[in-house]
Amino acid sequence: MLPVIVTPGTTRENWPLRRQALLELFQTYEFGRRPELPFQVDAELTGVSPALDGAARREMYQVTVRTCRGAASLEMALVLPRSTSPVPTVLLLSNHDRVPAPAAPPDVQALETLMRNAPGDWAEQTKKLFAGMAGSPGPEPLDISQDDHTGYWAVDEIVTSGRAAAAFYASQAQADDRTRFPSGLTALFSDPAAPRPDDGWGALGVWAFAARCMVDVLERHPSVDASKISLAGHSRGGKAALWCAAQDDRIRAVLVNNSGCSGAALSRGKKGEVVASITAMFPHWFCPNYRRFGWREEEMPFDQHMLIAAVAPRLCCVTSGSLDQWSDPDAEWQGALAAGEAWKLFGFPALAGPRPGPGETAYSGPIGYHTRRGGHDLTAWDWKNFMRFLDLQGG
Repeated sequence: MLPVIVTPGTTRENWPLRRQALLELFQTYEFGRRPELPFQVDAELTGVSPALDGAARREMYQVTVRTCRGAASLEMALVLPRSTSPVPTVLLLSNHDRVPAPAAPPDVQALETLMRNAPGDWAEQTKKLFAGMAGSPGPEPLDISQDDHTGYWAVDEIVTSGRAAAAFYASQAQADDRTRFPSGLTALFSDPAAPRPDDGWGALGVWAFAARCMVDVLERHPSVDASKISLAGHSRGGKAALWCAAQDDRIRAVLVNNSGCSGAALSRGKKGEVVASITAMFPHWFCPNYRRFGWREEEMPFDQHMLIAAVAPRLCCVTSGSLDQWSDPDAEWQGALAAGEAWKLFGFPALAGPRPGPGETAYSGPIGYHTRRGGHDLTAWDWKNFMRFLDLQGG
């Protein structure tokens, strides 16, 4: 049975209190807490150039975060359509880099322990799934200073819709490498040599915080409509984008693509990637507390539908790839379906019926969903439909 989102006595008037209780669960048990330390966010314009054959303008920024422990800088690109008034903006939390970093060596001991303790059916299914994935190409490089037409960041689709497209590299905030945690922004908030507390933030929390810092910059830009800033992310970027939007009311909409385990997908009954496997392979993504729920998801005092619900009553679009077995489209759909209770509290329709098939969408309300044909990817088709969802829902 899933934990309840709307407890007895919860109303739209006191929803902020219930929402804060949900966020507290995720801070304690999954994503962790950012250490309380004052910080400052500054942005320097470093370059301006034409984009999309002159139909838009690209601005490049160096965004710097400072604390008493030092400073760290990240790049951000902002591609603005020609407009005489401020425009809605879609920010991509990119887990693709300009130059892909070498993969960190796996923790062999942790993986051996995982497979030794795994239920037999899960272990066999996982071995077959990984065998089928062998030889698959890694993420395509993304150069936010010049790319316009990639499927992963479809600047052309976004700008054609009348919106600005922004992006930053998550890896510049914190390297996605368990052997290099903490680094970047993370090291500005605590002593890298000190042991991490059980509820200490992981990389997903750092990436979410970096997105918040980009929103700080965007909302001050005279060409950006600060009331219509959307955040998008794919895979681990989708998990971080969802966590950021759950916490930050300034984000009008979140576009959560193929986020899978620990993102939009329910953990209870999930196939493919599960809490035990994700914490064994990527322990730096989460707070240490999260590991305790490996193979014990039924004991969790929360599940991912509650994370989606924390976005309500704002806009949220959850997506799946029809062949993305590791993320588990059914679990992603069930997460979005169950989260609808929060939107119903405000008189909005929840999702209903069977999961949309490949190439189908469900955009009748502020909680939306679509299924793309194919596997674990973010494509121009996704972006085109994200823009349609925002058009329909006023994002």
